[in-house]
Amino acid sequence: MLLQIITATGVLLATIVIHGTAVMLLFRMAREPVTNPQNLRAYTRLGVSCFFVVGFVMAHMVEIMLWAAAYRLAGELQSFEEAAYFSAITFATIGYGDITLSGEWRLASAIEGVNGILLFGWTTAFLFKVSEILWFSRRQTIIRS
Repeated sequence: MLLQIITATGVLLATIVIHGTAVMLLFRMAREPVTNPQNLRAYTRLGVSCFFVVGFVMAHMVEIMLWAAAYRLAGELQSFEEAAYFSAITFATIGYGDITLSGEWRLASAIEGVNGILLFGWTTAFLFKVSEILWFSRRQTIIRS
């Protein structure tokens, strides 16, 4: 059980680094429209919002694949496709239960679920703040189409 906890903790820390890097890169790439939204047209605001959403979906996919690789390397699942599917439903806390891990690794999947909740929360908080800046900034006088 210790090996599984150490492995899961390592993957969890790696996903936090991946997510933090994604936050920094996405913000850096969209710094200008986010810091000066008052003159942006509505479609530009929508484009910036979509940029962040797609970027975070990509980050989440990388994080899910990292968990899948850990399960596959541990020999817990038959194929990478099965591991990716299991990881996606676990990370998103859907948990259909059609694929399960052995008793030794169940705790790791619980840690992945907690990891997913935290990272989705981080994404949601960031997107909420970006949306507030882009769409509801007090400095904004008019939204042009």
